[in-house]
Amino acid sequence: MQALFNLFLDICLFRKGPQHVPSSVALLKICLLAYSLSGLLVLILSTPPPVAILQILLDLVLLSGLVYLALILYRHPQRFEQTLSALTGTGTLIGLFALPLMSWIVHQQPDGDTQLPSLLLLVLMIWSIAIMAHILRQAFEASVFVGALYSLGYTFLSWTLTGWIGPEIS
Repeated sequence: MQALFNLFLDICLFRKGPQHVPSSVALLKICLLAYSLSGLLVLILSTPPPVAILQILLDLVLLSGLVYLALILYRHPQRFEQTLSALTGTGTLIGLFALPLMSWIVHQQPDGDTQLPSLLLLVLMIWSIAIMAHILRQAFEASVFVGALYSLGYTFLSWTLTGWIGPEIS
């Protein structure tokens, strides 16, 4: 377990890529479950549980489907398990880093200052987009620009679609 944590941390720090993740259905299932749980923990802080569950499910379907389609487009469908494992493994870490920040924001007093945790959360989101771009660039064997374009496109599509499911509660 420590080796997996170190691997995903190294990917988050841009020292390794998805090609270093073992191609394993079992690992992919573990990563999908961990990603779902970490995302759910973050969302439940500000969203009703049924809505949070639907948002996580939509995100998983969207992420899996778009990654698979893009890998087919780039003629690398055999990289699906590694790429999705890398994305969900690193996404789990980002979710765990976001958890205390979201808790800090949600549990602030009404007149409390949320500028610092909000700024840190913004930095974490930008880092998350950069990690996704790093993974996709290597998985597709494409330029940094292409990886960034796919990463930003996915992020905005995901935010838009999951936002339609239900409003967040303040």
